[in-house]
Amino acid sequence: MLALAVVTGLVLFFGRPHWQQYQARQEKQARQAALAEYAPVVFPAIRALLGYDYRDFDGAVARGQSFLTGPFAAEYTAAMASLRTTALAEQTVVTADAHGVGVREHGRQQGRVLAYVTQRRTANGLAGVEITYCEVMVTLERVGSGWKVARFVVQPNPNVRISPTATPRPSS
Repeated sequence: MLALAVVTGLVLFFGRPHWQQYQARQEKQARQAALAEYAPVVFPAIRALLGYDYRDFDGAVARGQSFLTGPFAAEYTAAMASLRTTALAEQTVVTADAHGVGVREHGRQQGRVLAYVTQRRTANGLAGVEITYCEVMVTLERVGSGWKVARFVVQPNPNVRISPTATPRPSS
């Protein structure tokens, strides 16, 4: 009986690190698999949702909406509608590129991805390009056999880099 207790204790003592390594490997593989599923949606969604061109503003909004699901679709539409007048008046062009993503949560029906985004903005009020870096938390939901954006939250970075020529144009 004592021998059984000693053997059980040794197995638990020496087996635990191996079990933890196994679990860590499983989690890493699951995150990699989730990223492979999420990335084909997240990268183009970021470009569509955070970028627009005043010359085709309504088209940009429609492209963004094609990535959305749930109540957030209406929120996005309202936010873009409030931006429309300014974008047209200032002739604003914004491009957005995600240059890195990391899976924060993954599941069969929902996932969360943190994307590192660079936005470049030109407007008739700027003499150059304004460059902004931010993090975007993207919540994805399964819709049918694919994924759609159910929410995204932009977490601004206080470090905005403005090119030397991107200064406000003097008022005439």
